[in-house]
Amino acid sequence: MVSKFEKIAKFAEEARQVRRSTANWDFIRSLPSKLRIAIEYYIETGNFREAARMADMSVDEFLYFSKDKANIYDMS
Repeated sequence: MVSKFEKIAKFAEEARQVRRSTANWDFIRSLPSKLRIAIEYYIETGNFREAARMADMSVDEFLYFSKDKANIYDMS
């Protein structure tokens, strides 16, 4: 029997893999370091609120940038 924690951990890992595989890494590597670090943090954790704070952007602005410019798809 799979525990609730294992299901959540599996979903989180699958979401991380989707973010990694859809990301435009050439574009991300070309970004200024502050924004690049925030985007990479978002890809690894899925925490867009903290990543937006790190990038000094509003949440809406950060999500638009990450989805439309960096091509990151998030399952959540």
